[in-house]
Amino acid sequence: MENFDWLMPNNYNVPDPTKTKEPPLVRLALDTLNQEEDQVLKDWIKTVFPYILDYFSLKNAKGTSFKVAEILTEDLEITVEKRQKIINKLVNLKDQSLAVHLLNAVLGGWTLVKLANLDQFQQQLYLSAITMHDLNKIVLPRLGNTRMDGEQWEQYKNAFLTWGDALHLWDFIDQNYWQDVAFLAQNAEDSRGANLTIANFPDLQLPPDQLMDLTDFVRFGDLVASIAHHPDDLEQNNMKAILRRTVQGKYVIRSHKTNENRGLLTQAIHNAVLEQTEKVNWKPFLFFPDGVTYFVPKDSHEPDLSNIPELVRNNTLEIVSKGVGDLVDRAGKGVYYEPDLIEIADIRLASETLIRQTFAIIHDKKDPKTGERRDKVLSNAFLSKNPDLKHLDWEYPANLQTDRFAEGFNAITVLIKDFYGLEKGTELILDTLGMSQYLKRWEMIPKTGGTPYGWYYLAGHYIKEHSSLSPGELEQIMLTTVQEILEQLGKPDRPPPFAFLDNYISQVLTITGSTETHDFKGELQRYHLNKAQRKRDPICAICNSAFEIREEFSNYSNKRVTSTQESKRGKCTICQVESLLRRYGMNASLSAEDETVYLHFYPAYYFTPETILIMERAYQNFAQSSFAELDKDLSEQNYNPNYVPRMDIFRIGNDPNENLKRRTKKEYATGKMHGYYLLGIPYLGEKPTDTETWFMPAIKGLLAPITFGVKLVASRNPIPVYGSGADFKETVIIDGVHTYWLHGIKQTIFHLDELEKAIPAVFSIYSLTAQSYKDSRNYPVWNQLNTVCQSLDTSPLYVFHYADRIQENTKKEQSQSDSLPDWLADKLINYYNILMNYYQGGNPMSMIQELVDQYTCFYRASGFAAYARLRPFNVAAKVVLDSLPTTSKDDIKLMIEGHLIALVDGVLDKQTDGYIPEEIRKDIAKRQEILEIFAESFLDKVFYDYCRGERSLLRQHINLLRKAAEAHYVKTYSKKKDQQETK
Repeated sequence: MENFDWLMPNNYNVPDPTKTKEPPLVRLALDTLNQEEDQVLKDWIKTVFPYILDYFSLKNAKGTSFKVAEILTEDLEITVEKRQKIINKLVNLKDQSLAVHLLNAVLGGWTLVKLANLDQFQQQLYLSAITMHDLNKIVLPRLGNTRMDGEQWEQYKNAFLTWGDALHLWDFIDQNYWQDVAFLAQNAEDSRGANLTIANFPDLQLPPDQLMDLTDFVRFGDLVASIAHHPDDLEQNNMKAILRRTVQGKYVIRSHKTNENRGLLTQAIHNAVLEQTEKVNWKPFLFFPDGVTYFVPKDSHEPDLSNIPELVRNNTLEIVSKGVGDLVDRAGKGVYYEPDLIEIADIRLASETLIRQTFAIIHDKKDPKTGERRDKVLSNAFLSKNPDLKHLDWEYPANLQTDRFAEGFNAITVLIKDFYGLEKGTELILDTLGMSQYLKRWEMIPKTGGTPYGWYYLAGHYIKEHSSLSPGELEQIMLTTVQEILEQLGKPDRPPPFAFLDNYISQVLTITGSTETHDFKGELQRYHLNKAQRKRDPICAICNSAFEIREEFSNYSNKRVTSTQESKRGKCTICQVESLLRRYGMNASLSAEDETVYLHFYPAYYFTPETILIMERAYQNFAQSSFAELDKDLSEQNYNPNYVPRMDIFRIGNDPNENLKRRTKKEYATGKMHGYYLLGIPYLGEKPTDTETWFMPAIKGLLAPITFGVKLVASRNPIPVYGSGADFKETVIIDGVHTYWLHGIKQTIFHLDELEKAIPAVFSIYSLTAQSYKDSRNYPVWNQLNTVCQSLDTSPLYVFHYADRIQENTKKEQSQSDSLPDWLADKLINYYNILMNYYQGGNPMSMIQELVDQYTCFYRASGFAAYARLRPFNVAAKVVLDSLPTTSKDDIKLMIEGHLIALVDGVLDKQTDGYIPEEIRKDIAKRQEILEIFAESFLDKVFYDYCRGERSLLRQHINLLRKAAEAHYVKTYSKKKDQQETK
C-alpha cells in the first residue's frame, strides 16, 4: 500500500462542473421523483449524484479489460499463477461502472429503507454511507484494501474528507457526522474489510448501537448492487437474515421470471404478472429483462396466475387490432388478406375490415381490371380448353364497381373457409343476393392461376342490373349481405385468438419455488435435426424454436435450400406475435431494416421503481441529435470522456415540441420493457448507404452507456440479442457494423475502461471526416468515413493529409491559403495524439517532432509559406531521393550536410529568405554540429528506419511526413518573436 499514492479528485481529469451542464439523468430524476417519501433521495440526487457521475462513470467497479487487470495486479506479492488467476477473474466479471454500482446500491436498498420507516436523518446517513462505501475502489490504483485503522488512520481520514468534499457530500449531510458515515461505510460487508472497532471512530455523534442497526441497510444495498443479476438472485440466507433484522421478518423476497426474452411479448407477460401481484400487495423493487423481484408481506396470498394468458392475449389484441386494415391489400390476383387477420380479429371485424378496405384500395383513380379478366377468358387459348364458356353472356360493364364487387366477395369466400371450414361461400352470397341462378355458370369458369374470373362474371351481371348504385351504396349492400350470412352461420367453432399463448406462457413463466418446464432439450434436438436433414419438419427462421411454424417465406431469412426436399422456413407462432406487436406497437418489425440500427439498452444490472420512471421519461423524449451538436459539446472539453454524463446525446432534456420536429422525417421504433429498452436510430435522409446507416448509431452506442448507466448492443437485429445485461460481460457490443469502423476503430466489443480512449478516437475520426468532406450544401459527406478510416488504418499520419481539404472547406485565413494556419495545426495534432493514445504502438510523429526541433536550431522561416517552413526537411529528402541506390550512407550524409550549409549561407547572405537563430549565426562549430545531427537523424530515422532504406517508400510517404512536420512547426514555432527576416 506504501508503494503508490492514493488517487485524489485531481487525478480523475474531470471537467470543472461549474462550467458544464447539469447531467440529463439528474434532471430527469428530479423531474420524475415527486413522492414526498422520496424527498431525501431527491436531495441526494440533486446534491451528490452529479459528481458521482462526473468522477465514476468511467471507473470500473466490476469487470475490466485485460490491460487494466494487469495494472491492478502488478504490485501484488503473489506467484505468477495466482496473479493470472486473479486477472482472469477480473476480466470475466461483468462490467459495471462505479457510478452505476453506487446508484444501484442506493436505489436497491431504498425500498427497504422506506419499508422500515427510517426517519429523514437515518435516510441521510444511509445514502451518505452508500456513497462512500467503496472508498477502496476510489483511492487505490491497485487491488487492495484500506481501513480507518492504525497507521492508515490519518491517510484514510484525509481521503474520506477530501472525497466527501469533491462529491459535495458535506452539502448533503453535516460534516460533523463524517465518522458516523465512515463507520457505516466501513461495515458495508459482513466480513472482508469490516471495521467494528469503536476505538477507530473516536468522534462518533450517534450511539454505536444505532449505527449497528443502520449497517444492515448499507449491507443490503451493497449486496443488491453486487449479486443481483437475475430476479431470483437475492433469495439467499444472508438476505433473509437482513430482512428479519430490519423489518422484523414482515417481508420476504420473492420473484417471477421468464426463461427467455422475446421483447414486447415478454414485456406483456411481465406486466400481466405485475398486475396480479399488485392485487395481493407484493411490492416490486428490482426490474430485470427476465423478471421482477418483490418484497412480499409474510402472510400474503399467492397471486392468481390462471388468467395471465388471457391478460397477455387482451393486451396483444388491443395493440394489434388497430392495424387490421393494414392486413388487407391488393395484388395481381385481386384483393387478399394476410394470415394474421384471422388470428387477431373475429369473423365480424375481419369481414367488415375486408369489405371497407376493398373500397379504400380500389378507389376512383384506379384503372378497372374487369375488362382484362374478360378478355383473358375469351382468348382463343382459354376457350380452346373451356369451349362451353362462349355460350355465356359476356356483355356487362367493366368498371371499378365490378372490380369492387368481384374482389371483395371473392376474399369473403376465403374468409368463410378459414373461419368455418366451408367451401360454399359463393353459394351463400348468391343466395343472399337472389342470384342463385348464376351459381352453375360461375362453376363453369375455372379459377386459372388463382385469379377469380368467375367472380368478375358474377360482379358484371350484378352491376349491369344495378348500374345506378354509388360506391357507398354498393359497400353497404356488401356489408349487409355478409352480416346476414354470418347470422345464418353463427359463431365459428375455433379457439380464441393466440390460443397457443397458454402453452407458451406455462413453459416460460415461473414464480419462486416452481419448476421450469421449457423444453430446451427438445428445442436443441429439433434445431440440429433440421440443420442435418434440411427437410420434413418446419423450423422457425428466427428463433429455431419448437413452437408451431407458419410455413411462409421468412422476411428475416430469404434463403431456401435448392434440393428436391427443401427446408420449410417460416416464423413460429411466438415470433409472429412478437412481429405483430412490433409492427403495430412500435412501427417496426422483426426484419433487419436497411435504414435502422437498434440500440438494445440493458441496465447494469437492474432497474428499480425509481429508475424505471426515469427511463420511461427519457424514453418519451428520445430524439435524434446530429453529430455537429455532439461534437460542438464535447470538443469544448477537448473530447474529455468524463464530460459525457453531462451531454444530452438524445436531447431528452430539450423542449419536447422541438424534439418532435426531429421525429417527423422518420418514425422512431420505440418499445420499452422492464429492465430492457429498445431504440431504433434511423438515418435522417433518403436511401442511405451502409456507412450512413451506421455512423450515428455507432457513436451513440459508445456514449449511451455512460449517459444512462446501461450496457448496450447496437445491431440491425431488432430481437434482443441477450436476455439481460448479465448475459455478457462487456459494456458495448456493436454487431455487424460497416467495415469503416473496423478500419478506424478496429474493435467492436468494449469494456467500460476501454471507452475512455475509444470515445475521443471516434469523435476525432468523425470530426476529421466532417470537416474534410462537404457537399454543395456544406453538409458532411459521411460516406467518406470509409476513405478516412482506410487511410488512418494505413498510417495515423494521414490525419495531416486532410489539412488542405479542411482549409478549403472552412474558408478561413484566405490571405494565407497556401499555408497551414495555427488553429488547424493545433486541431490536427490534437486529433493525432488522441488517435495514438487509442491505437498505442509506434508513434512516427515523435520522429518528425525531433527532426523539426533539430533543424529549427539552425533555420527558421521568415514567412508563412509551407516550402519555407520545411526547407531543411525538403533539402534532406531531395538529396536522398536523387541519390543512386549504390550511394553509401556516409556519402548521402555528407551531401545532405553540404546542401544544408549552402542553405544557411544563403540565408546569411540574404540570397534566401529565412532566419538563423542568433546563437548559431556566430558559432560556426556549433552550427556544423547541429547540421550533422539533423542529417544523421533524417537518414537513420526517416530513411533507414521508417522507410526501411527504400526510396520508393520515402517517395510514397514524403507528403505525409511534410504535412506532419509543418503542423508541428506551426504549433511550436510559428508564433515565436524571433521568426523574422534577418536584417
